[in-house]
Amino acid sequence: MQTRKESILNDKRKKIKARGITAASTVFAAVIATAGFSASANEAHALTGSYIVKQGDTLYKISREHDMTVKELKAVNLLKSDKIQPGQTLEVRIERHTKESFINQKAVYTVVPGDTLWGIAKRYRMSVNELKTLNKLKSDMVLINQKLIIKGDISITKAIITGAADNFTVEFKNGGDYFILKVPYGTAQSYQKMSGKEILVVYKDDALINIQ
Repeated sequence: MQTRKESILNDKRKKIKARGITAASTVFAAVIATAGFSASANEAHALTGSYIVKQGDTLYKISREHDMTVKELKAVNLLKSDKIQPGQTLEVRIERHTKESFINQKAVYTVVPGDTLWGIAKRYRMSVNELKTLNKLKSDMVLINQKLIIKGDISITKAIITGAADNFTVEFKNGGDYFILKVPYGTAQSYQKMSGKEILVVYKDDALINIQ
């Protein structure tokens, strides 16, 4: 029998394959860039998803929720007016990266009990030396609540916490999609009490850095 984590991963693979998400992302970025809106020619990719219009929705409300402008939303969905209907499906941005953020983006991680410098480096796919240099550390020792800078391809997206998938992964929901992120072993259950809460998720690759 599949675990919840395995089920999420399999479901994610099926959705990616079915929707051709890479192609869709490329088209999304191209439409936005060529339309001359807020995304620049440096857009690396925009991960897209489908949003079903609900009663009371407006283009302005939907665009704000998905880090877009009304013009971007209309351009991507080939809309000629601001009118939308309940049940209508719109293509929206659920995650966005630029070359600048890919190279220079930084985020702050707070050390928790059980953390080691080696474990943190491994989780964020950095070398111990890189982590020490970035944070000006003279030894491999880290302290609880110590702040460490994580650098690289940092992603930021709105999501709802759905709970712990197991002891070291937490499940999130973005629109109709679920995704899981690694956390320090034994800390996943602490997110259970926040189940249902919408937050801003900051992560690198498949590992959570912090929530806001």
